[in-house]
Amino acid sequence: MITELVMNRVRQLFLALIGVLKRAMCCFSRRRKLSLGECEVLNTVSVDRDQGRFKNVPEKDWNSWDDSPKTVEEHIERYRETLAQVPSPVEPKAEMDYFQDMAPQISSQPKICIATDTEPSDFSRLTAKIDIPVVNELEDWNEGDRHGWDDADETTTKQLIRETRKELRAQRYHNRHQPEASYT
Repeated sequence: MITELVMNRVRQLFLALIGVLKRAMCCFSRRRKLSLGECEVLNTVSVDRDQGRFKNVPEKDWNSWDDSPKTVEEHIERYRETLAQVPSPVEPKAEMDYFQDMAPQISSQPKICIATDTEPSDFSRLTAKIDIPVVNELEDWNEGDRHGWDDADETTTKQLIRETRKELRAQRYHNRHQPEASYT
């Protein structure tokens, strides 16, 4: 165990020495240096005048590209020059009214009045007409009048149910055997 610890310390010391030597050797390593040939210095400016491409383009003076006034006096002088110029008459363009045919045609609707002679002249919509006779008394309920379900005894209802079941069975039997007879 002690030998292992000593070996680790020796190895760390050896690696530290190699790291220091690498850094020292870095100063002597060859680096790529930029030469003057790669970076050309602009010494002259030449203007190629290709007459075929730029025939109709007038040549401008280099100093005239910025004609904006720089001082307040120049601004005032430029403003006075614009006021002194005669304004050209502006011809008003006849604008097409594209929405003219879309304008609504407003006309009053004809009114038709139908008069009947049967209506009284003092007719009011708010008057109420009572056509239902009003009875102020409650009528007595007569139980002697039988309106509704009669009391049927159980034997008759059971008999009716049996008869309807028999009829349904007979109808089903008839429906089952009827198609077989028609095929043969």
